[in-house]
Amino acid sequence: MDAVDDAQRLAEQDLERGLKTNRALFVGENVGFYHCLECGTEIPKARRQAVHRCKYCVDCKELQEQLQQHSRKR
Repeated sequence: MDAVDDAQRLAEQDLERGLKTNRALFVGENVGFYHCLECGTEIPKARRQAVHRCKYCVDCKELQEQLQQHSRKR
């Protein structure tokens, strides 16, 4: 990997972070998230209906909760 590849990877990461931040701002009654803000996979319709305005798929939400519990134990 050379400097150009590294620069491209960093630019893509910055863009993805910016997109996630921007998507997170659009929270309201009429806003629905169809894709997970963390991994980008489609959130199943059943989950979207069960958890109003959910932003994360089940896997990413579980991982977030595990990380939060782990950090609380310290």
